[in-house]
Amino acid sequence: MKNRFKTREIAVVGMIISATSFNAMAKTDWHYSTLTDYTQRQDTITTAQFLQQAAIAGMKEVLTGKLAADKAADKKIKAFGQMMVDDHNKANEELRLLAKLKKVALPMSNPEGGQRPDGRVDSAPENLKDTSRTKNAEGEAGNTGLAQKTVDGTTETEVTQAINQLNNLSGGAFDKTYVEMMVSDHQKAVSLFEKAAQSSDADIKRYAGKYLPTLKKHLKQVNVLASKSSK
Repeated sequence: MKNRFKTREIAVVGMIISATSFNAMAKTDWHYSTLTDYTQRQDTITTAQFLQQAAIAGMKEVLTGKLAADKAADKKIKAFGQMMVDDHNKANEELRLLAKLKKVALPMSNPEGGQRPDGRVDSAPENLKDTSRTKNAEGEAGNTGLAQKTVDGTTETEVTQAINQLNNLSGGAFDKTYVEMMVSDHQKAVSLFEKAAQSSDADIKRYAGKYLPTLKKHLKQVNVLASKSSK
């Protein structure tokens, strides 16, 4: 009789242990799944976020590149600045068409000289709003006239501040500041385009994949310039 009670007690204890272990494993799996989902969300970017961030980044590279091509003391930095203008003008124009296809409004104006990300100039830069490029309320790509803010906090105003900073420098001080700016900008751009290259949007994925090698090449080249300017 005692043996029978002991057998039952052992069986009950075993069931409790099994249930506890299962709950612990389930809880661990849930936490792991939640953490994985959160991490994946952190590594993803929406179509609109990418297009807007890439537009502002591209605008900055063109406008600061023009300054470098004109003001840099080092001939290699001048050449790099001109390459920024040429390469990013091409990428910006394709980005504008892609944004139009996706019906995403882009920050397409800039107060400095009325130049837009594609390098063209508005007829009335003081207005900051080329109404001929403003489309319907659905958000079709065009100039919104707003200081749009991207996910990482970059605004058109901050681009203008960077341009003003470079405008107030010359000689070696200009070269050093511009090169450091380009290193930082291209590190961010490579990270942005790497995320976009994993996008579920086939058009965004293709665009990012097309220009990512160019951005990596730019980063490599400007790192060389930075290492030389620091000596």
